[in-house]
Amino acid sequence: MKFAPVISEKYDPAKYTDYHLILANEVISNHSYANYYSSLDTSHTIILDSGTVEIGYADSEMIQAATEILNREVLVVAPDFLGDKVRTITETEKFLEQDWCPSKDNVMIVPQGETCEEWISCFDYLDLHYNERFKWVGIPRISEDFVGGRSWLYQNVMKIHRRRRGMNDQPKIHLLGIQHTVSEVEWAKHFSSRIVGVDSSAPIKAAEARLKCEYVKDFRSLTDIDVDPPHDLVIERIKEMVEYASFKWSIKTTEDILSVT
Repeated sequence: MKFAPVISEKYDPAKYTDYHLILANEVISNHSYANYYSSLDTSHTIILDSGTVEIGYADSEMIQAATEILNREVLVVAPDFLGDKVRTITETEKFLEQDWCPSKDNVMIVPQGETCEEWISCFDYLDLHYNERFKWVGIPRISEDFVGGRSWLYQNVMKIHRRRRGMNDQPKIHLLGIQHTVSEVEWAKHFSSRIVGVDSSAPIKAAEARLKCEYVKDFRSLTDIDVDPPHDLVIERIKEMVEYASFKWSIKTTEDILSVT
Protein backbone atom coordinates (compact mmCIF):
# COMPACT_ATOMS: atom_id res chain seq x y z
CA MET A 1 0.00 0.00 0.00
CA LYS A 2 1.14 3.53 -0.72
CA PHE A 3 0.87 6.80 1.18
CA ALA A 4 -0.11 10.08 -0.48
CA PRO A 5 0.70 13.13 1.66
CA VAL A 6 -1.80 15.96 1.26
CA ILE A 7 0.80 18.65 1.47
CA SER A 8 2.37 21.77 0.00
CA GLU A 9 4.81 21.49 -2.85
CA LYS A 10 7.46 23.25 -0.72
CA TYR A 11 8.16 19.94 1.04
CA ASP A 12 8.99 18.28 -2.30
CA PRO A 13 6.95 15.13 -1.52
CA ALA A 14 7.96 13.48 -4.81
CA LYS A 15 11.34 12.76 -3.22
CA TYR A 16 9.66 10.35 -0.84
CA THR A 17 6.65 8.90 -2.67
CA ASP A 18 5.27 8.44 -6.16
CA TYR A 19 1.67 8.56 -4.90
CA HIS A 20 0.00 11.94 -4.40
CA LEU A 21 -3.38 13.48 -3.65
CA ILE A 22 -3.83 17.12 -4.64
CA LEU A 23 -6.74 19.54 -4.33
CA ALA A 24 -8.49 21.14 -7.31
CA ASN A 25 -8.98 24.46 -5.54
CA GLU A 26 -5.25 24.66 -4.74
CA VAL A 27 -4.33 23.86 -8.34
CA ILE A 28 -6.43 26.80 -9.49
CA SER A 29 -5.28 29.31 -6.86
CA ASN A 30 -1.61 28.37 -6.47
CA HIS A 31 0.59 28.46 -9.57
CA SER A 32 3.61 26.98 -7.78
CA TYR A 33 1.54 24.07 -6.47
CA ALA A 34 0.05 23.35 -9.89
CA ASN A 35 3.40 23.62 -11.66
CA TYR A 36 5.11 21.27 -9.21
CA TYR A 37 2.61 18.44 -9.62
CA SER A 38 2.11 18.92 -13.35
CA SER A 39 5.85 18.55 -13.91
CA LEU A 40 6.17 15.13 -12.24
CA ASP A 41 6.92 12.29 -14.63
CA THR A 42 4.49 9.54 -15.52
CA SER A 43 5.81 7.18 -12.84
CA HIS A 44 3.87 9.28 -10.31
CA THR A 45 0.19 8.65 -9.65
CA ILE A 46 -1.65 11.92 -8.97
CA ILE A 47 -5.15 11.85 -7.50
CA LEU A 48 -7.02 15.09 -8.16
CA ASP A 49 -9.58 15.57 -5.39
CA SER A 50 -12.47 18.02 -5.48
CA GLY A 51 -11.58 19.26 -2.00
CA THR A 52 -14.97 18.52 -0.43
CA VAL A 53 -13.52 18.16 3.06
CA GLU A 54 -11.29 21.21 2.73
CA ILE A 55 -13.69 23.74 1.17
CA GLY A 56 -17.07 22.21 1.96
CA TYR A 57 -18.35 21.57 -1.55
CA ALA A 58 -17.51 19.84 -4.83
CA ASP A 59 -17.65 21.59 -8.17
CA SER A 60 -17.34 19.81 -11.54
CA GLU A 61 -16.35 23.06 -13.27
CA MET A 62 -13.53 23.58 -10.77
CA ILE A 63 -12.33 20.00 -11.33
CA GLN A 64 -12.37 20.52 -15.09
CA ALA A 65 -10.44 23.79 -14.78
CA ALA A 66 -7.84 22.06 -12.61
CA THR A 67 -7.36 19.22 -15.12
CA GLU A 68 -6.81 21.78 -17.87
CA ILE A 69 -4.22 23.63 -15.81
CA LEU A 70 -2.34 20.43 -14.96
CA ASN A 71 -2.45 19.27 -18.59
CA ARG A 72 -1.36 15.75 -17.73
CA GLU A 73 -2.89 12.40 -16.85
CA VAL A 74 -4.43 12.42 -13.38
CA LEU A 75 -6.85 10.21 -11.47
CA VAL A 76 -9.92 12.41 -11.00
CA VAL A 77 -12.19 12.08 -7.98
CA ALA A 78 -15.88 12.55 -8.84
CA PRO A 79 -17.82 15.13 -6.77
CA ASP A 80 -19.08 13.88 -3.44
CA PHE A 81 -20.82 15.44 -0.45
CA LEU A 82 -20.08 14.24 3.06
CA GLY A 83 -22.85 12.01 4.36
CA ASP A 84 -25.21 12.96 1.53
CA LYS A 85 -26.11 9.95 -0.60
CA VAL A 86 -28.67 11.66 -2.85
CA ARG A 87 -26.59 14.70 -3.72
CA THR A 88 -23.49 12.60 -4.25
CA ILE A 89 -25.33 10.36 -6.72
CA THR A 90 -26.80 13.37 -8.54
CA GLU A 91 -23.49 15.22 -8.90
CA THR A 92 -21.52 12.07 -9.71
CA GLU A 93 -23.96 11.27 -12.52
CA LYS A 94 -23.56 14.78 -13.93
CA PHE A 95 -19.79 14.48 -13.73
CA LEU A 96 -19.65 11.08 -15.45
CA GLU A 97 -21.81 12.36 -18.30
CA GLN A 98 -19.53 15.31 -19.10
CA ASP A 99 -17.72 15.16 -22.45
CA TRP A 100 -14.41 16.00 -20.75
CA CYS A 101 -14.74 13.29 -18.08
CA PRO A 102 -11.60 11.11 -18.14
CA SER A 103 -11.53 7.49 -19.23
CA LYS A 104 -12.65 4.75 -16.83
CA ASP A 105 -9.16 3.99 -15.51
CA ASN A 106 -8.73 7.60 -14.39
CA VAL A 107 -12.00 8.08 -12.50
CA MET A 108 -12.66 7.48 -8.80
CA ILE A 109 -16.16 7.58 -7.33
CA VAL A 110 -16.69 8.31 -3.62
CA PRO A 111 -19.98 6.90 -2.31
CA GLN A 112 -21.50 8.74 0.65
CA GLY A 113 -24.21 8.19 3.25
CA GLU A 114 -25.09 8.88 6.85
CA THR A 115 -24.92 5.18 7.72
CA CYS A 116 -23.04 2.17 6.43
CA GLU A 117 -26.27 0.96 4.80
CA GLU A 118 -26.72 4.25 2.95
CA TRP A 119 -23.09 4.21 1.85
CA ILE A 120 -23.39 0.69 0.44
CA SER A 121 -26.68 1.64 -1.25
CA CYS A 122 -24.93 4.61 -2.87
CA PHE A 123 -22.13 2.40 -4.18
CA ASP A 124 -24.61 -0.24 -5.33
CA TYR A 125 -26.50 2.31 -7.43
CA LEU A 126 -23.38 3.77 -9.03
CA ASP A 127 -21.92 0.32 -9.71
CA LEU A 128 -25.17 -0.85 -11.28
CA HIS A 129 -25.59 2.12 -13.62
CA TYR A 130 -22.07 3.45 -14.21
CA ASN A 131 -19.62 0.58 -13.75
CA GLU A 132 -18.21 1.17 -17.23
CA ARG A 133 -17.29 4.74 -16.27
CA PHE A 134 -15.05 4.24 -13.24
CA LYS A 135 -12.28 1.92 -12.06
CA TRP A 136 -11.56 3.36 -8.60
CA VAL A 137 -13.63 3.58 -5.42
CA GLY A 138 -12.66 5.98 -2.65
CA ILE A 139 -13.74 5.17 0.91
CA PRO A 140 -13.85 8.38 3.00
CA ARG A 141 -12.40 8.65 6.47
CA ILE A 142 -15.72 9.61 8.08
CA SER A 143 -16.97 6.09 7.39
CA GLU A 144 -14.35 4.86 9.84
CA ASP A 145 -16.97 5.67 12.48
CA PHE A 146 -19.56 3.35 10.91
CA VAL A 147 -20.13 -0.05 12.50
CA GLY A 148 -17.43 -2.23 10.98
CA GLY A 149 -15.48 0.75 9.67
CA ARG A 150 -13.91 0.89 6.24
CA SER A 151 -12.97 -2.78 6.31
CA TRP A 152 -16.66 -3.73 6.29
CA LEU A 153 -17.40 -1.28 3.47
CA TYR A 154 -14.51 -2.62 1.40
CA GLN A 155 -15.67 -6.21 1.78
CA ASN A 156 -19.19 -5.26 0.70
CA VAL A 157 -17.96 -3.29 -2.30
CA MET A 158 -16.08 -6.35 -3.53
CA LYS A 159 -19.00 -8.68 -2.74
CA ILE A 160 -21.46 -6.54 -4.71
CA HIS A 161 -19.11 -6.29 -7.65
CA ARG A 162 -18.44 -10.04 -7.75
CA ARG A 163 -22.09 -10.99 -7.54
CA ARG A 164 -22.87 -8.66 -10.40
CA ARG A 165 -19.83 -9.16 -12.63
CA GLY A 166 -17.80 -12.06 -11.30
CA MET A 167 -14.08 -11.74 -10.62
CA ASN A 168 -13.29 -9.68 -13.71
CA ASP A 169 -12.31 -6.01 -13.71
CA GLN A 170 -12.47 -5.56 -9.96
CA PRO A 171 -12.29 -1.98 -8.66
CA LYS A 172 -9.19 -0.46 -7.14
CA ILE A 173 -9.62 1.04 -3.70
CA HIS A 174 -8.22 4.22 -2.17
CA LEU A 175 -8.74 5.19 1.48
CA LEU A 176 -9.48 8.90 1.68
CA GLY A 177 -7.85 10.28 4.80
CA ILE A 178 -7.19 9.13 8.36
CA GLN A 179 -9.95 9.81 10.87
CA HIS A 180 -8.47 9.01 14.28
CA THR A 181 -5.15 7.16 14.31
CA VAL A 182 -2.81 5.64 11.77
CA SER A 183 -3.57 2.17 13.16
CA GLU A 184 -7.09 2.36 11.71
CA VAL A 185 -5.65 1.53 8.26
CA GLU A 186 -3.39 -1.28 9.48
CA TRP A 187 -5.85 -3.91 8.22
CA ALA A 188 -5.72 -2.46 4.70
CA LYS A 189 -1.97 -3.07 4.39
CA HIS A 190 -2.47 -6.81 4.75
CA PHE A 191 -6.01 -7.43 3.51
CA SER A 192 -5.67 -7.12 -0.25
CA SER A 193 -3.46 -5.63 -2.93
CA ARG A 194 -6.65 -4.16 -4.42
CA ILE A 195 -6.33 -1.46 -1.74
CA VAL A 196 -3.77 0.73 -3.45
CA GLY A 197 -3.23 3.53 -0.97
CA VAL A 198 -4.27 6.05 1.65
CA ASP A 199 -3.84 9.82 1.81
CA SER A 200 -3.63 12.23 4.73
CA SER A 201 -2.32 15.55 5.95
CA ALA A 202 -1.12 13.64 9.03
CA PRO A 203 2.55 14.65 8.55
CA ILE A 204 1.71 18.35 8.86
CA LYS A 205 -0.64 17.85 11.81
CA ALA A 206 1.75 15.61 13.72
CA ALA A 207 4.73 17.86 13.02
CA GLU A 208 2.84 20.90 14.29
CA ALA A 209 2.00 18.97 17.48
CA ARG A 210 5.66 17.83 17.74
CA LEU A 211 4.54 14.21 17.72
CA LYS A 212 5.28 11.17 15.62
CA CYS A 213 2.22 10.18 13.61
CA GLU A 214 2.01 6.86 15.44
CA TYR A 215 1.59 8.67 18.76
CA VAL A 216 -1.35 10.86 17.72
CA LYS A 217 -4.46 9.68 19.54
CA ASP A 218 -6.99 11.52 17.37
CA PHE A 219 -6.04 13.47 14.25
CA ARG A 220 -9.36 15.29 14.38
CA SER A 221 -8.06 17.23 17.39
CA LEU A 222 -5.13 18.59 15.36
CA THR A 223 -5.08 21.12 12.52
CA ASP A 224 -3.25 21.63 9.26
CA ILE A 225 -4.68 25.12 8.65
CA ASP A 226 -2.40 28.17 8.97
CA VAL A 227 0.41 26.19 10.59
CA ASP A 228 4.13 26.25 9.84
CA PRO A 229 5.93 23.44 11.67
CA PRO A 230 9.69 22.95 11.22
CA HIS A 231 10.44 21.84 7.67
CA ASP A 232 12.72 18.98 8.67
CA LEU A 233 10.12 17.65 11.10
CA VAL A 234 7.47 17.55 8.37
CA ILE A 235 9.87 15.60 6.14
CA GLU A 236 10.46 13.10 8.95
CA ARG A 237 6.71 12.62 9.34
CA ILE A 238 6.23 12.13 5.58
CA LYS A 239 8.92 9.44 5.63
CA GLU A 240 7.28 7.86 8.69
CA MET A 241 3.92 7.54 6.93
CA VAL A 242 5.39 6.33 3.64
CA GLU A 243 7.26 3.63 5.53
CA TYR A 244 4.23 2.73 7.63
CA ALA A 245 2.02 2.19 4.59
CA SER A 246 4.65 0.47 2.49
CA PHE A 247 3.68 -3.17 3.02
CA LYS A 248 4.15 -4.93 -0.32
CA TRP A 249 2.58 -8.21 -1.34
CA SER A 250 5.31 -10.77 -2.02
CA ILE A 251 2.78 -13.27 -3.35
CA LYS A 252 -0.58 -12.85 -4.97
CA THR A 253 -3.62 -12.94 -2.74
CA THR A 254 -6.43 -15.40 -3.39
CA GLU A 255 -8.43 -12.39 -4.55
CA ASP A 256 -5.77 -11.49 -7.14
CA ILE A 257 -5.41 -15.09 -8.37
CA LEU A 258 -9.14 -15.53 -8.85
CA SER A 259 -9.44 -12.21 -10.71
CA VAL A 260 -7.27 -13.49 -13.58
CA THR A 261 -8.63 -17.03 -13.85
